[in-house]
Amino acid sequence: MQALVDTADNWLDIKRLELTVYTDNAAALALYKKFGFETEGQLKAFGFRDGTYVDAYTMARVRL
Repeated sequence: MQALVDTADNWLDIKRLELTVYTDNAAALALYKKFGFETEGQLKAFGFRDGTYVDAYTMARVRL
């Protein structure tokens, strides 16, 4: 993640990075928040896993 953010910021001048993550993935959420990603929305019944539908968050890191 560090290499991705560094490349986006310092080499490619990308202003916005986006991702989608399941709402129950606590480890991934902590990692993304550590790198400045913020939750922008929740996708209801985004995926079907283990016989049930699960939600996901859309997250983004915006550098203006």
